[in-house]
Amino acid sequence: MRNILWLDEITADQREVVGGKAANLGDMRRAGFRVPPGFCVTTAAYRAFVERNELQEGIEALVRAADGTADPCALFACRMDEALEEQICAACRHLLDTLPQDALPPGNRLAVRSSATTEDMPDASFAGQGETYLNVGAGELLDRIRDCWASLWTARAISYRQCAGGVPSPPEMAVVVQAMIPCDAGGVAFTADPLGGDAVVIEAVRGLAEAVVQGTGEVTRYTVDRRSLACRQEGAAGGGDVLTPAQVRLVAETALALEAHFGGAQDVEWGLWHGELVLFQCRPVTTRAERFFTQVIPGDDYLWTGGYLNERFPRPVSPLGWSVVGGLTEELAFRDPLRYLGYPHLDRLPLTKLYRGHPYTNVAVFQILYKVFPDALVPSDAARYFPGGDTGLRKQAPYPCCLLDPRFAGSMLVHFARQPANWSPLHNYRYWARFAARHERAMADLAQRLEDAAADLDDLWAIVEAAQRWNRELLGIHRWSLMAADLAVPLLGRLVDCWVAPGRQAGLSARLLSGLPNKSLELDQALRQLAGEAGPGAADLRDFMSRYGHRSFSLDIYQPTFADDPGQVLRLLELAGQGPDPAARVTGRESAERGVREAVAARPLGRLKLLVFNRVLALARHYVTLREDQRFAWQRTLALMRRAFLRIGERLAAGGLLAQAGDVFFATCEEVGTLVRLAQLQPDAGRPQPDAGRPQPGAGLEARQAIAARRVPFERLQREFELAPHLTYPAFLRGNRPLEATSGGERTCWRGVPVSPGLVRGPVRVVLTPGQFDRIAPGDVLVTRSTDPGWTPIFGRLGGLIMERGGQLSHGSVVAREYGLPAVVGIPHITDHLRDGDVVLLDGLTGTVALEGRR
Repeated sequence: MRNILWLDEITADQREVVGGKAANLGDMRRAGFRVPPGFCVTTAAYRAFVERNELQEGIEALVRAADGTADPCALFACRMDEALEEQICAACRHLLDTLPQDALPPGNRLAVRSSATTEDMPDASFAGQGETYLNVGAGELLDRIRDCWASLWTARAISYRQCAGGVPSPPEMAVVVQAMIPCDAGGVAFTADPLGGDAVVIEAVRGLAEAVVQGTGEVTRYTVDRRSLACRQEGAAGGGDVLTPAQVRLVAETALALEAHFGGAQDVEWGLWHGELVLFQCRPVTTRAERFFTQVIPGDDYLWTGGYLNERFPRPVSPLGWSVVGGLTEELAFRDPLRYLGYPHLDRLPLTKLYRGHPYTNVAVFQILYKVFPDALVPSDAARYFPGGDTGLRKQAPYPCCLLDPRFAGSMLVHFARQPANWSPLHNYRYWARFAARHERAMADLAQRLEDAAADLDDLWAIVEAAQRWNRELLGIHRWSLMAADLAVPLLGRLVDCWVAPGRQAGLSARLLSGLPNKSLELDQALRQLAGEAGPGAADLRDFMSRYGHRSFSLDIYQPTFADDPGQVLRLLELAGQGPDPAARVTGRESAERGVREAVAARPLGRLKLLVFNRVLALARHYVTLREDQRFAWQRTLALMRRAFLRIGERLAAGGLLAQAGDVFFATCEEVGTLVRLAQLQPDAGRPQPDAGRPQPGAGLEARQAIAARRVPFERLQREFELAPHLTYPAFLRGNRPLEATSGGERTCWRGVPVSPGLVRGPVRVVLTPGQFDRIAPGDVLVTRSTDPGWTPIFGRLGGLIMERGGQLSHGSVVAREYGLPAVVGIPHITDHLRDGDVVLLDGLTGTVALEGRR
């Protein structure tokens, strides 16, 4: 293997020979991108140097220690083989001699950059872990190459590899030597916003890009729309206009061209010299599974509400749970009704999304649905869909213009005619009763199929598909039951207000609708009966589970049912109190009903009004009851699907297509179907394999890794929700920004640049130099001016990171994201404002730091 390769010779598949950085640079030059000329000292030279000087034992000692006390540069301070030295020096002379005179910087200086075999991978960038030396003279070149080799074994690099996991062993180091280009301006561009935005992010400084990547300079940040290339500038204090609009566009276009060339989002280091754009590095943007849980919609400035879905999904939702329920909910509860109303721009309106794992609905949906409701008949429940409870916001919807809008009225009539028994509030509850009988029989049949010990992967997937068809039919009825309740209950209150008790309709209407039998009250009463006995026996508990074991506290099938986790029922029994007497509620309802009937009958046209009142009361009671009964039936289907998915997970894990059975909850329903079809192509699909614990080659490997990667952010989101629900689940969003502060109290708060998502509460430790590292305790929130790549080993101890300097694209920010460390940067003088021991709540997604307590 050759010791020297010129960048023009290097191809993308030579990572093991030239390292990740050089492989990408060579590929870029061959593709016509402007990369400074140079050569690479290959891994063969590194390996020969280590063997010639018998350094392996010393390297192993460095790995064992990894505490920063040993100096790898001292270990590598050995002579190279004379032949190798001459090859490097000859290549250097040739490089400088062949450069055009107008391209030569003063003094013929060089840039020397490490290029490890572990660098620039899709899931780990190793940003700043290898050394880079700029403005190197020819006489220093050999020493700087040895220093680059040594940087492979610094404490920070060893710690980083241990944290990243899955790194080739042993790693090796190549070194890139290029002509040094002095820059008028430089920086970094990400073709995908590291926090999930749909934009090119550019951070720029005057001079060399090192000030951006090291986080030491005042950067100016530009956000560029990927489609229109429209730019928004966010200048730091003192940053100013580093780039002209034309230069911003040039950087963005080049970065997107590199994304297209490499087939994925890229992190590009660039510089401008004499008006020409020069590229110094390009690597994949390290992927983050969090992007599934906080979705980014291009041009999102919509108003979003958690009001409709928060009671159904009180906690962050799993990928499988959301894919089973979310798609059907969007289609049947929102998209279909808007289409039935004739809304003309349905294809351009996003309806639902996830933010921090919580589902949100576009407020425009409720504006359109409720616009034609008279004020008096707008359901009180609708207030939770609008900021401040202002249902008057519905009138701002541009469509429909009025109740008699021809498009609106015509579309309603056409669709009503297709299924009147389901649409009509006068008939929907009867339609449901017929469905409920069929549904109960079908669930019993599917449960029996699931219990069949011989059920294979095909059978299990067929059960899932059949259950989802029943979900679709159920929700197709449930949506109109909800609409009927939205009409009947406010109408009942209006009649009571007009005909019986003005100003007291809320309390009286509630009494008229109390004590109605439904599945939720039935479950509550069964729990009280169990709790009232000397202690539930095994038979009593089995009987309870046979009737109610499919219930869960969430529609997310990740959450165990009562039957899956009986401990939930036992805890409820401990908390069960006496509660109100059901008979008393019935008596109160009957008494209120008699009083209202007498009052209505005494009014003018009393007999006619009584007929109307009785009919409206009956409908309101039907649909108030159905809200609970329909969810009871829905959860029966979801519980069956949960059991089927778990069995599918077991078979996919046995065949090596999932790392473990529980990972099925971190796949979408579509992804599970893909893996099932893939397993069907394997001769031993679903049977235990001797190497099932190891990643399998082929199409399933990428899916397996992506699915497993979602577990960590999902579990983190669960912890963050417990820590601060008011921050992680705001009531309303504007785009992906909480609409208003919902902290519930006065606190000192700072806002900076969010660079690594996550929420953490912890004590502050202000550290300004590495000599203060011994003061850091596990879980501390580090507050500092800026971090150096050499600080990486302490990242694993931290709970969070706050810096005065830096940007989203600096080394410290990149590494914080890869460590999963919540981080906020760009808060001037924060090291003066905070003191050791202060308790802060740090939100790395919104960029806020709140002081919650002084030491």
